[in-house]
Amino acid sequence: LYTSQSNNGVKMKIGDLVTLSAAGEKSQVNYNVSTRCIFGIIVSETTNFSKPLYEVKWFSDPSREIPWVSLNFDGTQNHYRYEIKKFKKSNKKA
Repeated sequence: LYTSQSNNGVKMKIGDLVTLSAAGEKSQVNYNVSTRCIFGIIVSETTNFSKPLYEVKWFSDPSREIPWVSLNFDGTQNHYRYEIKKFKKSNKKA
């Protein structure tokens, strides 16, 4: 599997479970993910302007569904490394 490394030394690879980082949660472009999803899985990686860009398949939590949130969100979204972090059970939002 292909892995890449961020500035803080944490490697990300295809198949890793991830969640939004604090910076990712603040970003308006991640609104659908932050309001509906708890975790996702990295499905691919590309490079954009010499930075890794990760495609993440997000899994929604039915208890967090909001009817007026974008209905065309298909569960996948691209993120830069600073927007995501590895998912741990302690990251779980109740």
